[in-house]
Amino acid sequence: MTIADFLRLSWDEPGDALIQPPPGSPIVADPSFLFPNETPDGRWALVAHDAWGLRLYRSVDGRSWDRGSRIIRHAMRPFIRRLGAEYRLYFERYRPFALAMTALPLRPLWRSSVVGAASADLTRWRGLVELVAPEPAWMRDARLGLAASNPCLAEDGDAWRLYFSASLAWIDDCGFCEPRAIGCAASNDPLGPFLVHPLPLIDPDRQPELAPLGAGSLKAFKLDDGWIGLQNTIYRDGGGKSRSAIFILRSEDGYSWRKAREEPLLAPGSGWTASHVYACDCRRDEADGSWYLYFNARDAWTMARGRERIGRIVGRPR
Repeated sequence: MTIADFLRLSWDEPGDALIQPPPGSPIVADPSFLFPNETPDGRWALVAHDAWGLRLYRSVDGRSWDRGSRIIRHAMRPFIRRLGAEYRLYFERYRPFALAMTALPLRPLWRSSVVGAASADLTRWRGLVELVAPEPAWMRDARLGLAASNPCLAEDGDAWRLYFSASLAWIDDCGFCEPRAIGCAASNDPLGPFLVHPLPLIDPDRQPELAPLGAGSLKAFKLDDGWIGLQNTIYRDGGGKSRSAIFILRSEDGYSWRKAREEPLLAPGSGWTASHVYACDCRRDEADGSWYLYFNARDAWTMARGRERIGRIVGRPR
């Protein structure tokens, strides 16, 4: 499949949210999923995070999901794939209860890293290993903290790339931080060790057109003639309010990115998507050629009012 083929896909509308926040959490966010032919029980599987950690959801049809169950605590922004006989899970690990404490008036400085784990059954995870630590200066902010987050594993021939978000940007009308930059690391093994590229691929200083307020996250995959990236860019609208929308990027080498088109693939709308459309996971079903994109969206700006839910759009060849 080429970049032009991807850009010609016809996408449906998101409709209603498919997964609601669980009790005790105002959010369910950052979904990553597996097709039924990849799971032990032949059902769809989806991993997302709430305010307390990662949850695993299952579905017969990819639309009606169960209530989910906790698999890892003190973790967020997961990315899951089946590699051979095992499942590999990548996520942002933070200090215990740190995400919940961001609602406090005097919150501690953030500190997180990207870690990986393996499982044979999707429920018992072992071998947690730190893959990206926020050591370079561009992953740190003296006022907000240190962050490496939003992992995305991409195959590159015989090698692997781990795209990730780094550092923090304060979003004043929301009252919380979003990722500031996008980085990349490389390895010959999907569980590392990974060598981090010395400079960010996208940041507000070097590419303000791709990161007006913050770079958000990037989900990247290689096609026949280059790379596609799906970025939830953080920006301000004409009225000065913060927004996030999913834009399609393209690249010849997976390092230098530009917009594939000016308009977003998925922008804030009404109801549950009213304020921000956030991170996604997008994969092709080889059986019929359709692309499935799960994402989360927010319905209001402030931490006290906003709730985040998960939905889906499907892109089909014209």
